[in-house]
Amino acid sequence: MKVWATVVGFLILVIVLMLISTHIILGAADKIESELSGLYENVIKNDYKLANSNYLDIVKKWGKYKKGWAMLIEHQEIDKIDEELTKIKEYLLEQDRTLLLSEISLLKFYIRHVREMILLKIENIF
Repeated sequence: MKVWATVVGFLILVIVLMLISTHIILGAADKIESELSGLYENVIKNDYKLANSNYLDIVKKWGKYKKGWAMLIEHQEIDKIDEELTKIKEYLLEQDRTLLLSEISLLKFYIRHVREMILLKIENIF
């Protein structure tokens, strides 16, 4: 009886930790995607001053989320996000609209990909 109680307690702990980590990543992904949408819209409007402000907000938020994500997801995904942020910074300096929009869209894709990876789905298990 004592062994079963320990096993059930451990399973409940694992499920609770999994739900908390999913909640953390989904919340952060929503906030970053929202900021990326603002950045995208400002680039469309050719307002690079405001776009630069959006970019700095994204980098600041990403710096906070990155440490938590590093414990929960593969580092390859984090590296891809870092690379895209670096490219966006350079294209913002150059004010290269076409490449900037492309990289923002790619970064959104990576953020959505992380969101899909963390969700409990059959395809993520097998």
